[in-house]
Amino acid sequence: YQIASALERLARELGVDIQTGCAVTQIAVEAGAARGVILSDGTRIPASAVIANVDVATVYKKLLPPQAAPSRRVEQLTRADSSCSGFILMLGVDGTHAQLAHHNIFFSADYRREFDDLFARGLPPDDPTIYVAVTSRTDPGHAPDGCENWFVLVNAPPLGDAFDWARNGAAYRARVLDALAARGFDVRDRIRVERMLTPVDLERLTGARRGALYGTSSNDRFNALRRPHNRAPDVRGLYFAGGTTHPGGGVPMVALSGKVAARLLLDDQREFKEPV
Repeated sequence: YQIASALERLARELGVDIQTGCAVTQIAVEAGAARGVILSDGTRIPASAVIANVDVATVYKKLLPPQAAPSRRVEQLTRADSSCSGFILMLGVDGTHAQLAHHNIFFSADYRREFDDLFARGLPPDDPTIYVAVTSRTDPGHAPDGCENWFVLVNAPPLGDAFDWARNGAAYRARVLDALAARGFDVRDRIRVERMLTPVDLERLTGARRGALYGTSSNDRFNALRRPHNRAPDVRGLYFAGGTTHPGGGVPMVALSGKVAARLLLDDQREFKEPV
């Protein structure tokens, strides 16, 4: 997170105006070019270019006006198989566990079945691989004395009809905690604070279509080459950054996507301003 904080500090030093808590409901498009954004309260912020870091499929399906989002393009983006989503528990745990490191992975006994559950059956795995990060092992200030902060992540299927998180999310939480207890880490009666995020929450909070963490699935060997380009082909002055465009998901890749989008924008602006 310090990467994001450092980028924010640098941007402000350079005079960038950063506005948060302003939901964008539409990207304004005029004569085939991006001309700003429209906020949920109706405010319009004009711009000569727009960089969108939300899921590219969400941009075409929900943020572009219909005339700027060709149905063929929308269908192409929404037809593609989605990557996995995630089920997350953020726990404040009473007590410490010397056996745990900063990063911990408890593998499923049947890894192949886990991914069959995710991608073939569309169900959260019965026996999931569980990632647990305890950052207080590195920075004790992240938790009160005698306590730990646990970030628990389990692979989950992208949203679909096979599993109802509203109805079954609590039961799956219990399954994950039971699985940790079976591995010798029973914290079920020692959770002081908790927040649970399901794929539904990830879609709502981030705009990730179907709650997918990495956009299009990488299960096809060619899908990495099919990622949407950082420059929108249908709207001039619209660019994409984030895990659903090139070069891919993960903090280093996403940072590179911002660099690529910025370079394309600057190149296009320079070309546009040069005299004919």
